[in-house]
Amino acid sequence: MSSNDHKENKWGKLELVSPQQIEAGELACITLRYIAGTIGVARGGTLTIWTDSDSDWAKPQVEDPAADGYLNLVPPPGCAASVHTPDHKSFVVTLMSGKLAEGDSIDIILGDRSGGGAGLRAQTFYEPRRNFLCEVNPSGSGPDTWTPMGAETKSDSVKAAEVEQQDTNLLVLQGSSTGSATPAVLRISGGDASELSAIAPSDIELGSGFALQLKASDIWGNPAEKYRGKIEIKAPGLVVPGGNSLEFSEEDGGVRRVEGAVFTEEGATRIDIEDAENGLLASSNQIRISQKLPTLKLFWGDPHSGQIGDASKIGDYFAYARDVSALDFAGYQRNDSAHSTDEYEVQQVEEKAYHEPGRFVPLPGYEWSGAVEIGGHHNVYFGRFDRPMKRWRGADKLGRPDETDLPHVKDLHNYYRGTDTVITPHVGGTHANLEWHDPTLEPAIEVTSTHGSFEWILRESIGKGYEMGFVGGNDCHTGRAGDDRPGFQERRYSKGGLTGIYADQLTLKSILEAMKAKRVYATTGARIRAGVTVDGHFIGEKYSCGTKCEIKVDVEGTAALERIEVYRGLDLIHTEVISGPPTGNKIRVLWDGASRWSSYSGIRWDGHVYVSDGEIGEVSPIRFDSPRSNYERVGASKLALNGWACGYPSGLVFDLSKTTDAEISFAMNSSLIVGPTFAAHGEKQALRRMAHAPGDSVRVTGTLAQLQDGPMQVNLGHSNRNVTLELAPEAVSDRSTFTVLDQNVQPGVNAYWVKIVQQDMEMAWISPVFAEKLG
Repeated sequence: MSSNDHKENKWGKLELVSPQQIEAGELACITLRYIAGTIGVARGGTLTIWTDSDSDWAKPQVEDPAADGYLNLVPPPGCAASVHTPDHKSFVVTLMSGKLAEGDSIDIILGDRSGGGAGLRAQTFYEPRRNFLCEVNPSGSGPDTWTPMGAETKSDSVKAAEVEQQDTNLLVLQGSSTGSATPAVLRISGGDASELSAIAPSDIELGSGFALQLKASDIWGNPAEKYRGKIEIKAPGLVVPGGNSLEFSEEDGGVRRVEGAVFTEEGATRIDIEDAENGLLASSNQIRISQKLPTLKLFWGDPHSGQIGDASKIGDYFAYARDVSALDFAGYQRNDSAHSTDEYEVQQVEEKAYHEPGRFVPLPGYEWSGAVEIGGHHNVYFGRFDRPMKRWRGADKLGRPDETDLPHVKDLHNYYRGTDTVITPHVGGTHANLEWHDPTLEPAIEVTSTHGSFEWILRESIGKGYEMGFVGGNDCHTGRAGDDRPGFQERRYSKGGLTGIYADQLTLKSILEAMKAKRVYATTGARIRAGVTVDGHFIGEKYSCGTKCEIKVDVEGTAALERIEVYRGLDLIHTEVISGPPTGNKIRVLWDGASRWSSYSGIRWDGHVYVSDGEIGEVSPIRFDSPRSNYERVGASKLALNGWACGYPSGLVFDLSKTTDAEISFAMNSSLIVGPTFAAHGEKQALRRMAHAPGDSVRVTGTLAQLQDGPMQVNLGHSNRNVTLELAPEAVSDRSTFTVLDQNVQPGVNAYWVKIVQQDMEMAWISPVFAEKLG
């Protein structure tokens, strides 16, 4: 055996014995086999098996072999082992008796079916390479300080010396040396198609070719790779090369990009697609076709995602952003204290490789991830490629000898002030502290992501008098830029957000210039088209005004609009109601709000809706972003409800199939996140888990006749928590144009901004126009 072979085999290897591919979200049985290397494993030695990024695998259970999710061990004859599952992404196997010599193996069966269980629920997101990593501590010695959840980085270097045991043929360690076995790799594929989507450029020139992106998605939002359906494409004046009917093939993998489509008619429209055989249909985002493209065109992107533990997947991230989510731009924003310089250089290579002005623009940068008391989390974007990363801490461990840190957000501001850098505060794993703000660097604030929607920080920035625009992102760990879903992730409650940006062209320079000019707005993921002017001045502009201001609002939604709210600062000055009055026996129940004004502020809701003398007919969920949000019929007149949400309304609409005057009762309980809990004495570097506490309980009742008087809403007193029982409004239009005249302009700067709410509870926050009244 060569010295290289010996080195590779030293720590052993982890093999995947079961099939190499499974389907996202399925109940799977996965068998991993650890084969000991030359160093072996002694009594007390451990194998820590973990995944390389956050995942929503079900946590294996170790109690009941007959139940789903059972984790079983099969050690060699004469050996005994224990298993410990500290969190959702790792487990630790300890050899309690015997030893593993080179070539000996132990099987680890996730979702063992031999006792009658159906398997372990796999992660819900598509991933070409899911790594099972294996950290080997052959002797079990050394301080117990490393856990996958707490680790910020992992070095495979081994410093302790090795000695050979003469009578056992087993290599053991002096000191606390550990190392990594060769990992096992599993492929997670998308499931069957449950929905279609179509994405086109927001602005299209009459007669010029454009690309239309078609996607078949499974129930988790992944590409439905097995989809082979036939789709009809329809829109006024649309000509598709090869005809308006196309069939998906194996090569498409659930996503089809149609080049060279042309519109022959001007106007605003959406493209409708339908798979009649499978009962699937969808409409695209709103499109405007004109003789000549406007100077400012609407582009869509995800400026904040990319929390991927394995740097070799960064290229996959940009490919997904461009080829699956059909984004115009995207930023890979890894937490700096978890991002080594070596990994950052991989990111920089991929940013340049995917840079294609006019088609797709990566935003170079990183996430400065300081604690709240020193500034909180901020996204950093560079106007040029190959700029160095300056962390809040960790240069000594993650960087090169000449690297230094920026330990406070004031240091961050001082370092980048006067450069072409753009910084945006946000609410993520830690929320930004707005005590420190540099208007020359920070033009916008992120208000929505997979963590939830955080209108409170938008309002806080306005309350402090800051002149900031609004952006949205995904902030996801799954690699699905632009279209992430929370799945069963413990710390995610929402679909990912998006940023709409008005720029003159799709280049890095133009995108960042538009951000600096605040020509941006945030959505909860829907490509809602919106434009706002105040006295002719577009979003982001600042000007001197008189005693009154004329606000013009133009919105084209992706679904029926419910209302549009116009604000001057923190004051609501106008609500444009687009939905129509209720006309039938449809009831809507909603729950809304957050646990707190902070990071990790989701709410678990549970309860029921009950009709005392009637039957509940068809039910339509609203913003059930997480699969943990669901309902169950309990007889003909009751629905049991479960909801997971953060900062946005969700609920359902149902028909009363019998018209009665009986009471409709809506009762909900909430469980609030009260903070992460930690090991030891609560050090922030230790293991994080979400801690919940019982919150509000509420019941509201009314008859159909009483609901004619208006919605019954109970305000629960904090963080916009409320529940609503009402007659469901009717859908009227997905478009609205109106004008508001404000005759109560205040002295100083008046920030006029707009909030859009669709009936499906998708939302958008349009950046302000800043009207300054002098004197």
